[in-house]
Amino acid sequence: MRRKIFLLILLGSLLTAQSIQAQRKDKIRYKAEKLTNARSDEGERYKKLIDRVVFTQNETIVYCDSAYFFTKRNVMEAYGRVRIKQGDSVTITAKKLIYEGDSEKALLREDVVYRKGRKRLYTDFLDYHMNTEVAEFKNDGKLVDEQNTLTSSYGIYYSKSQKAYFYNDVLLVSPDFNLRTDSLEYSSFSKVAISKGPTYIDDRQGTTVDSKGGTYATTKEQTTFAKGTIETRNYIIVGDDIFIDELKKFYKAKGNVVMTSKKDNIIIFGDEALYNKEEGISQVYGKPVMKKIMEDADTLYMSADTLVAVENVDKDKERVLGYYKILMYQDGLQGRCDSLAYFLSDSTIHMYKDPILWNENSQMVADSIDLTFKNDLIYKMNLTRQSFLSSLDTMGQYNQIKGRNMIGQFDSLGMIQTMDVDGNGESHYFVLEGDSLFLGMNKIFCSRMRIRFENNSMQNISFYNQPEAQFIPPIELMSDMHFLEGFEWRGNEKPSKEDVIQRNTAIRPADPSDIPNLNDTAQKMKKKLDKEVPPDQQRAIKQEAMQRRSR
Repeated sequence: MRRKIFLLILLGSLLTAQSIQAQRKDKIRYKAEKLTNARSDEGERYKKLIDRVVFTQNETIVYCDSAYFFTKRNVMEAYGRVRIKQGDSVTITAKKLIYEGDSEKALLREDVVYRKGRKRLYTDFLDYHMNTEVAEFKNDGKLVDEQNTLTSSYGIYYSKSQKAYFYNDVLLVSPDFNLRTDSLEYSSFSKVAISKGPTYIDDRQGTTVDSKGGTYATTKEQTTFAKGTIETRNYIIVGDDIFIDELKKFYKAKGNVVMTSKKDNIIIFGDEALYNKEEGISQVYGKPVMKKIMEDADTLYMSADTLVAVENVDKDKERVLGYYKILMYQDGLQGRCDSLAYFLSDSTIHMYKDPILWNENSQMVADSIDLTFKNDLIYKMNLTRQSFLSSLDTMGQYNQIKGRNMIGQFDSLGMIQTMDVDGNGESHYFVLEGDSLFLGMNKIFCSRMRIRFENNSMQNISFYNQPEAQFIPPIELMSDMHFLEGFEWRGNEKPSKEDVIQRNTAIRPADPSDIPNLNDTAQKMKKKLDKEVPPDQQRAIKQEAMQRRSR
């Protein structure tokens, strides 16, 4: 029994000795050229050290010009050229330091520079925990590594995991773009940044992105983020998901894509958009529909399999291209073709590959058709090669004119006035008295002729250059004489507004407010960045960062 008691006492003594030894080991050791003892006004004793002052604790060494060491509290205050070395990897310099030996916490102030490998953290206010290697800065800080520079008002850097969390006015500067946000998680190891909340990116070449946060692989220069906005030289592109590849100069938006022209009142809707920055080309796929708002809220709708917007420093080369299964709709004009080019500088639409247009009761076909708009209203139409104009009269008969080329002129209301035929002109024109009395058909060959319209309906024809005319009364008019060679009425193909816009359910009724104030993007982001985050939100953000670390 006595032996057991002796062993227990011996074991307790050993544990106490080890505890005492550990406490002694944790105490700060010091040396200096000069040392004096002093007492504060409150009566606390301390040591004053001057010249070549060195403090050590475990693997931590502190150098400074002068210091006060409070032995009882195991606290050191250092001044002058303060330098901390922790092992072989971490060096911190500053002008002032309060070092708490029991908690191994360093409070560094003024011109603080934290160094580990090739990483640098600059600030005037840094709290550093020696045992966990966690650095927390306030009142602005800057982290610099091999790839990027990050600045913010507040941040925490976890040296062991090489992760940093930045809050309030965060700016990431990479070789090819700048990123601004309010909350950013950054890995110095993977060079991946994750932002939460409003995020704004610019590539210094005119392309910007405004998003709700995302992931940025800065070494690969690839970015993915949630709903956001890409702003190019001429367009603003919005999508549910955005992807950027800066190396390939490639931007992608997916889901509910809306691409808005900054200067031409054009909006393009689709499922997916690709933007090639080097070539200045934006392509919209997935049921794309273009909406151009005209005067008096009249709107031109156009759908295709693919719509392409081409940017160019030469304004005459800026255009929108449509490929395959083109449908067009405007109140007074409908059309379809297989390919199309819309030149923005002169508001001209070029229709290729089986183009066809309908204007009220008239139908126009040719090898190619050009439409020119003025003040948002059509005022000129060119039909080139194998042109054919058909018009349905009040008695259900088809007036027909064909020729090599035709040029149509429209009035100030966008209604067709005249159509001039140039070359190889032929005409079958049914003569009526009033709207219901059929008098016969004029069959005419003439190289040049002019058709006049009233209320978009054919009224009369003038012929030039020795026309060959034949009037055929009803009694002599056989059914096979009604139509010119090549005539085909395709009214069943005329698209309605619903035919065009149903290809994209995101289309809304025409509304000039759909065109945004294009300064809003930058202004809204600036307000977001200028607005100070409330203190309770700051505490929540900090707590979240600490929870991430503990996990």
